[in-house]
Amino acid sequence: MNGNDMDDVTATLEKAKSLTGKGQPIVILMKTIMGAGVDFMMGSHEWHGIAPNDEQLAKALAQLPETLGDY
Repeated sequence: MNGNDMDDVTATLEKAKSLTGKGQPIVILMKTIMGAGVDFMMGSHEWHGIAPNDEQLAKALAQLPETLGDY
């Protein structure tokens, strides 16, 4: 499943929830892209564990539809 697509994540979690209690384990594997949606962070391990400065944060948030107008 696409771990960068929140609709896909939500649907998969709901499906997994419906399968619980049947005596078998459930595992969810998500394929993700680091920094998805932010042009200067996408596909780079450089940002793993490093906080952006204020200017970088503003640029990143402006590129993500989930946060547009929230800051």
